[in-house]
Amino acid sequence: MLLLTRKDVKSISQESWKYKVFHEFESIITDPLKSFPYTLGVAGFAADQLRFAFIDHDVMSASAAEQLAATLQTFVPISRSFGKNTSLVVFFTENRAIGTEGYKDIFWSLLNKLHALDSRQWPATIPRDSNDKDWEFSFAGEPIFVVCNTPSHKVRMSRYASTFMITFQPRWVFDGVIGKNAPNADKIKLEIRRRLHIFDSVSPSPDLGTYGDSDNREWKQYFLGEDNKQQGDCCPFHHHSSAQRPTVQQTGIVQLPIAIHRLLPPTGSVEVQVDTPFRTHTRHQHKTDETLHIVKGEINFQLDGESILCKAGDRLLLPANTPHASTAGEDGCLYVIATRLVLERNVQRREAEVAHV
Repeated sequence: MLLLTRKDVKSISQESWKYKVFHEFESIITDPLKSFPYTLGVAGFAADQLRFAFIDHDVMSASAAEQLAATLQTFVPISRSFGKNTSLVVFFTENRAIGTEGYKDIFWSLLNKLHALDSRQWPATIPRDSNDKDWEFSFAGEPIFVVCNTPSHKVRMSRYASTFMITFQPRWVFDGVIGKNAPNADKIKLEIRRRLHIFDSVSPSPDLGTYGDSDNREWKQYFLGEDNKQQGDCCPFHHHSSAQRPTVQQTGIVQLPIAIHRLLPPTGSVEVQVDTPFRTHTRHQHKTDETLHIVKGEINFQLDGESILCKAGDRLLLPANTPHASTAGEDGCLYVIATRLVLERNVQRREAEVAHV
């Protein structure tokens, strides 16, 4: 998926909703008379380290979730190359006046769908219990702090946007800045709260805290309401076992140039592999995620006593450290390999159909 810089967005037609919502976002975050509270985001915008994406689909549709997943799949592996203060800011067309509770439901529904589309295993260092002090939403193996802004936020303006908006900030952005053992953490927190008192018409939420503190629950900061009523302990996020399994997509793409183009990263390369009839690759595993797009022929993958047959047009999403072997079909197999998980939009998607062997 395409990740846009400030310059890229500025080249969009000024009549487009994308240009308009970005222009408003820019005016808010750079207003010299009313400093935006979240200083890392301000610094990232000034240094052109933020990346932007726009989703036209209905926010509750499967297509919107798949496009969001594909965008994150592109962003996460190369995020460090954008700079220390990077984040991914995603704008949706949704702008109805449905109240913050309505948008809260949309947000958590979308985050759950996003998690279900993640074929990478949940990081071993991040607890699965959302009420653990060290829990953090994660995608593509990366812990990520998530912030939601909506058109219905009128009092807590630090969470306002003219359309539904989600910001994904990798946890490593905070390393050495905010959190335990960060030398200037207290000073930065005080500055953020000072700005919140000025920026918002309501005092800072009691759910705001510091990651890792015993009384902090990170998920409560993702979506803040207009009032300061504290949230309960029932997190709307739920883990999906399918997020840790190999996944097959039926794309229908059997043209080699198109398959290569779809799997190419913004910078880098892919591998084109040809296996002769019945060629076997013995059991092995990779430290990185892999996507294998079958262009011609068939190939049978063996994973922990299970068999997955992939035909032309199929795409296998193989999470890192998944032991597997493969045998090409009677006509051999031609396929493209990318060292990341690349989801195709608007296609049939299923957990890998397996047969015990």
